Amino acid sequence: DTKILAVTQDNERNVFDQRWLEYELLEKHSIRMVRQTLTELEKTARVDPTTRKLYVEVPKDLEPSGFVEISVVYFRSVYTPVDFPTQTHYTTRFLLERSTAIKCPSLALQLAGGKKVQEVLTQAGVLEKFLADEKKYTQVFSKEDIQELRDSFMGMWGLDVGEDLLTPDTQTIQSGKENFGVRKARDEAKSLVLKPQREGGGNNVYKEDIPAFLDALPPQERQAWIAMQLIETPANVGNYLIRAGSTSGSSESQVPVRTDVISELGIFGWSLFRKEDSDSNVKEDTVGWLVRTKGTESNEGGVATGFSVLDSVVLVEG
Repeated sequence: DTKILAVTQDNERNVFDQRWLEYELLEKHSIRMVRQTLTELEKTARVDPTTRKLYVEVPKDLEPSGFVEISVVYFRSVYTPVDFPTQTHYTTRFLLERSTAIKCPSLALQLAGGKKVQEVLTQAGVLEKFLADEKKYTQVFSKEDIQELRDSFMGMWGLDVGEDLLTPDTQTIQSGKENFGVRKARDEAKSLVLKPQREGGGNNVYKEDIPAFLDALPPQERQAWIAMQLIETPANVGNYLIRAGSTSGSSESQVPVRTDVISELGIFGWSLFRKEDSDSNVKEDTVGWLVRTKGTESNEGGVATGFSVLDSVVLVEG
């Protein structure tokens, strides 16, 4: 039987939801999950050169042969630079990618969630390429649907662009001068957030911190950043926040605090496809949601990092 491989971080702390998934798979579906770090997989993973099947070395009490075939690779790491301390880690990531195992996510999907891709999606004609090409897709969006989607986007541009907000101004950057994208970010700093090509919290630069950050940012790194207009949220929306986990033994951290808040609704889904498939063979579905709520005074929004709390939805008749 094939197994699911969870690629975890070294010294993983965020294990509880991972274990929940692991036990659910085992108890309800009799599917065993193998947990290994990228460092461990450098020595234990191999891909059959003919079939491209992925095999991972495991203790013999789990599998007498010492190897199990992996059908799904579930990445809970490889999202940050610290996950790749050596070139060998990149090689191992590529080894997993070129196997026939289903990747969650694949390298292409991981890159598709990057900030620079978001920037490109806001540009004229790009949405139409993916949503309105009748020759390529069996189901397409109308012009009205696409415009409604585009209207939900916040304005954004790359820090390396020229006055057209599209083309990198390489000449100005190489001369050491500030190009238009940087000057525009300075002028509008109080209503902006700068985002790098990174995942996870703690990487963005907000409002008043932007000018000093731009002063220190090397010109060659501008291409890795985008500037985005901040979302204007409704004012005077109050709620109670409860944070647990005081290290001092005090119960003060569990006292409800009323404050003005911002909530973020995330929708979870899955999509299964192959590179050579047409859109008619793509399988996908929506499977859940998550609400995070934070105080308006906080720029960051991570739950595990303590900036926000988990919340729920209340449906109200209009």
